[in-house]
Amino acid sequence: MNLEIIAPRDWEGALLPAWNDLLANASEPSVFLSPEWVGAWWRVYGEGRVPRLLAAWGRDGALVGLAPFYLRRLRLGGLPGPRVLALMGDEAVGSEYLGVLVRPGHGERFISGLVQALGDDWSLADFCGLREGGILAELLEQLFASRNPRRTHREIEPCSLIPLPDDYETYLRSLNPKFRSTLRYRTNKLLKNFSVRLLRTGREEDLSEHLESFFALHQRRWIAQGEPGLFYDTRMRAFYQDVSPAILRRGWLRFYHLEVNGVIRASQFGFVHDGIIHSLQETFDHSFHPPGVGGVGVILRGMAIRESIEEGLKAYDFLAGTEDFKTRWGTTTHHVRRLRIGAPGVVGGLAFCSTAGWRATKDWSRAHLPAWIFRVRDGWRARILARKAGRLVAESEGTKSWPSRLGGLR
Repeated sequence: MNLEIIAPRDWEGALLPAWNDLLANASEPSVFLSPEWVGAWWRVYGEGRVPRLLAAWGRDGALVGLAPFYLRRLRLGGLPGPRVLALMGDEAVGSEYLGVLVRPGHGERFISGLVQALGDDWSLADFCGLREGGILAELLEQLFASRNPRRTHREIEPCSLIPLPDDYETYLRSLNPKFRSTLRYRTNKLLKNFSVRLLRTGREEDLSEHLESFFALHQRRWIAQGEPGLFYDTRMRAFYQDVSPAILRRGWLRFYHLEVNGVIRASQFGFVHDGIIHSLQETFDHSFHPPGVGGVGVILRGMAIRESIEEGLKAYDFLAGTEDFKTRWGTTTHHVRRLRIGAPGVVGGLAFCSTAGWRATKDWSRAHLPAWIFRVRDGWRARILARKAGRLVAESEGTKSWPSRLGGLR
């Protein structure tokens, strides 16, 4: 097995066909490990990081394994500290199901090769979004921690997924009767009193307008609540603008919009891979409340689920979290794992204690200290972020803030 580091400038050259072939034939495929997703993330968030995308080639010249790693510095007391080995896509954009791509039967050999090739380049491995129960997650933990198994810390996070039947009415009958009745009533009320269309972005020339509407609706809603919203960060907007055309060209994009009397009132951004629709982000017009209808985001989600069933998809994935607004749709729960592994030696111990040890301290505090302390802290942080968001929006948009400029989105 020939292992090499491939620089970003070469990802879209000779590597691209082999990467796509590996994605299609991997033992644990993931859209979050596609060249479109990884490439867009690196272009937007790669500054200040060192790429370590490692590829393994078989004797026949086929790509048998790919590991989209990068190195960053752990900051200690505001100063750059030990090197952290991490997975591309792990910051900000909502990625799940990260890790490595490997052809069946090559996992252990490939990951052993990664450990040997990386050597002492890292002091802490911080792997987010690994599928709990997946063979590759177990191998990553076992082999990267082999030199010091005691320096391993795991965090398990739940995700929500709806298994989709063959028929929408069958799906509705599986829901809680009260919620099912509410969904039907709201949808019928809206359809009866307004001109309603479900739109799906299918042309690249429409993407820019639909994304700007999406960003604006999202920001207007959260800023009205005193929160910064995701898209105050120009990097987040840049990521969506970069990845959307690429996944649209692959036929993966599922960018839905609910148009009411010619105005987009709700949007849902997602994508399909391996028969599953992944719902990444959604928003709605918080000021639009027709009598008897309530929030239109629920109506849009119901329509998107119906479309997914009619398309023949097998599941609707909410990704991370088990909040009520997800579980009421009849979800099952699965999990992802975050691994922190400290390398042998003093520096590895320092890196491990300052991350995994600090996390354990926070978990203890959550379990033993009064809840009001954390509510006060979270409120203080939210106010700081909201002020920062306001400044950034004003700088990027001129003297007017977004809420005052968004009288009518069309």
